[in-house]
Amino acid sequence: MAAPKYLLVDGHSVIYHWVELRALHARRPGKCREVLARLLGDLHDTSEWLVTLVFDGKMGAPLTVTPGRMALIYSQEGQTADSIIERLVGQAADPATVSVVTADGAERVTVESLGAAVFSPDWLRDELQRVNSDWETTLSQVRKQAKW
Repeated sequence: MAAPKYLLVDGHSVIYHWVELRALHARRPGKCREVLARLLGDLHDTSEWLVTLVFDGKMGAPLTVTPGRMALIYSQEGQTADSIIERLVGQAADPATVSVVTADGAERVTVESLGAAVFSPDWLRDELQRVNSDWETTLSQVRKQAKW
């Protein structure tokens, strides 16, 4: 059995990098976070990635973890999404199984020095499209083989 692959996503880094999310965030920030969380929840549920989405903010929401579901973390006062991501990478039993999605150059250097891989928000978009395409192909094959 392969080791789990953990994907830590700096939510606002992705939002500000993707034009369509940045525009939605300017009008409806809460809705924008929901859209990104839904996309990443689908990635978590249909791929090999175990996703944790981390947002800067004083939303007052603690770590949200439901077994088998994507983890959603909002930073508390005195924290940043970057500091949470760095702590999670530093505490990982095997940082080589952790990948971080961010557009922040300083964050990239820090998490790479801790042993994690780093991907851009553009890579994340491509990964979402790849997984969705794989999922659609699998569903199509199941439908062809099903007798219902």
